[in-house]
Amino acid sequence: MKRAFMSELAIVRTLTPSIAGVGLFIFVVLTLANASDGDSGMSAGACAVSAMSPIMVMSSLAGFDNQNGWERYRATLPLTRKDIICARYLCIVVFSAVMACAAALLSIVSIPLFNSVGIPSTGQTIFEIAIASAASMLISLMMAFLAQPLFFRFGHMEALRLSVGLFALLWCLAIATLSSSNPISNWLMSIAGANPDPAVLGCLCAGIAALALALCAISYTVSTKVYRTRDL
Repeated sequence: MKRAFMSELAIVRTLTPSIAGVGLFIFVVLTLANASDGDSGMSAGACAVSAMSPIMVMSSLAGFDNQNGWERYRATLPLTRKDIICARYLCIVVFSAVMACAAALLSIVSIPLFNSVGIPSTGQTIFEIAIASAASMLISLMMAFLAQPLFFRFGHMEALRLSVGLFALLWCLAIATLSSSNPISNWLMSIAGANPDPAVLGCLCAGIAALALALCAISYTVSTKVYRTRDL
């Protein structure tokens, strides 16, 4: 398992500059676009980076496997397929967490810069920025967990085509769930209203984390079964 994880990290190190560059660009653009909202614009950039990281690293790792024939070569190494799958999931989670922490830290450090140029503060706390970034990362991780078995089963290109349809369906379901006509949505919005209690925010984030963990376990189980039957 350790050797499989180290091989994943070696790949990630080659992908980090491009992913980090895209993340920084998105952070700057969204932060400047939301500058009129005060320091809450910083959380918008951090949330966007946190949300994009799991999907980007999942797709990038699968693309590396396909482009360099790494998937076939790795099958010849003294690694079990279960270790390979576990290492891939662990790598996605660790990289996403690092990107989310970096985005939140950059957001927090940049708040004084906003204040120094006369952009008013909205009173957003460091805790709220951290929770927003974590929640964005966890929600995106759930999407990655749903799509990951497709990459193990069909490979990079076919899984990308299927993932587009899957993500579009999830987006439609999310819009329907968050619709103002949905009583559950109204209840959640009333809980997470303006300046909510930190304990409430923490409970909501913990609930999302528990859901993501359960989905990860299901996705891992499915991926293990389909990858073991795949002819490499």
